[in-house]
Amino acid sequence: MKKLLCAVLSTAMLAGLLAGCGSSSSASASSTETAATSESASAASAVSASDKTLRIAWSRDIQTLDVHKTSDNYEIPLNIYDRLFEIKLNDDGSTELVNSLVEDYTVSDDGLTYNFTLHSGVTFSDGTPLTANDVKYTFTRMLALPDSVQTDYASAIAGSEAVMDGTATELTGIQVQDDTHFTVTLSVPFAGFLYQLATPSCSIYSEKNVEAAGDAFGQDYTQTIGSGPYVVTSWTRDAGMTLDANPNYWGTKPDVQHVEISIVPDASTISMMFQNGEIDLLDCDAIDAAVVDSTYKTQYADRIVTAHRLATTYLALNENVEPLNDVKVRKAIQMAIDREGILSAVYSGEGTISDGIFPQGLIGYSQENQGWLTHDAEAAKSLLAEAGYPDGFTMEIAADSSADASTLLALQIIQQDLSEVGIQAEIKSYDAASWLDLRTSGNMVSYISTWTADYNDPDNFIYTFFGTPEKTKIRSLNYYNTEVMDRVAAARAIVDDDARLTEYAALEKQIVQEDAAWVPMYSRTHLYVLGDRVASFVPYWAGYSDFAFSGVTLA
Repeated sequence: MKKLLCAVLSTAMLAGLLAGCGSSSSASASSTETAATSESASAASAVSASDKTLRIAWSRDIQTLDVHKTSDNYEIPLNIYDRLFEIKLNDDGSTELVNSLVEDYTVSDDGLTYNFTLHSGVTFSDGTPLTANDVKYTFTRMLALPDSVQTDYASAIAGSEAVMDGTATELTGIQVQDDTHFTVTLSVPFAGFLYQLATPSCSIYSEKNVEAAGDAFGQDYTQTIGSGPYVVTSWTRDAGMTLDANPNYWGTKPDVQHVEISIVPDASTISMMFQNGEIDLLDCDAIDAAVVDSTYKTQYADRIVTAHRLATTYLALNENVEPLNDVKVRKAIQMAIDREGILSAVYSGEGTISDGIFPQGLIGYSQENQGWLTHDAEAAKSLLAEAGYPDGFTMEIAADSSADASTLLALQIIQQDLSEVGIQAEIKSYDAASWLDLRTSGNMVSYISTWTADYNDPDNFIYTFFGTPEKTKIRSLNYYNTEVMDRVAAARAIVDDDARLTEYAALEKQIVQEDAAWVPMYSRTHLYVLGDRVASFVPYWAGYSDFAFSGVTLA
């Protein structure tokens, strides 16, 4: 009952919670919104699908078109560049790796050498031919650029360390034979390599264009081009952007020929624009969850598209902090939290409970590692008593002040659940920069966060968090089990796929069930609402907001 009460906190209480956490986020939409009448629809709603124009809204502008310098501004790069491979989302929700710029490839038996053949005749949007030298240039730049945030995606290539530390300018692991043939040699086998190549991070650049643009690359849209299906044709910062279909595109021509993006910080305005017919596709992550429940799930039920997120929300526990360094205490916290209650109260049950590291849909997901964790307050109390804390203890949960209201409400429910077993958790707010600095220092006591797949391989989750002591430190986990971390690192080089996935399942069980390194929470679903002008929409395979405009078909 208390969780249902939490879910319907009054507007005043929720506003107070946000103010107390220093939130600067935009106001939420009113839960009493109703569909606009035809009289209130603006002239923009008169645009017909025959115009082949897609209109969408973002709550904030992107900062750069250069994917080497960002890890969260992917939607436009996803559409103006191509990659060697792509991940295809099938009708049944499964995914598969498909060729893009690569026409054919082979992999050596030892998993070290990849021989690639590019499609011939591919050009960038300015007509410059794409060659294998552009591929080598892209990965070399990714490693050498001082402010690159994508070095992990080329770090498996032989010679990458020398390029990163500045002792070499040539990436020896990539050898170009001619315009369409090149070889990539890895320093050690890595089964997830091809899936990495399908990420927006590995978009292929034109060496000619990037070098000519210099510092303007990624900032001046007129000097930032790719070989993808779209070209940016205007960009007014914090106001909007337009894209047009690339006339020189080598692949299948998209149905959408023109894209108009408006920057609209206010959630209620975005919602009303959709109801007025001013935008064609609504990302429900951009508006208040209460409005989704009260308006869109009722009045637009037949226009909702559901995307499964390949993501795991987790509660991190710092093992360098007493008493979280006691595995019995960590297991007690796992059992104390009613995850089903949080998913139901905060997200209307839109999602699935996670009992491990890997979300459902990810390669390596193990059904055998699900179903073991249940909410049991009495068992949690017994474990705390065994650990020497019969009366509980106090701890801090760090909150990012820029977090949305749903995350803050989830933290509040966690706080209540912990109090029932005697743990007094203080939710302490930090501004976004301070929150990140504290977490990466390894000194954050506890926090809640979500990791969404960058590439469809278990390595993207387990190695990111538990691959080295340094990685566990910057996540403020400070996981103690170095033997397990060595196994996580070694698993990357297992060539036999069945053996590799078996090892990942065993490691997942050890880390989460035996060592209780974090509290697995849930994987949320992602809802979109289609306007009348949209006939079909294919979300991004991992379920996050960025998507390919070529996945939209207009009615």
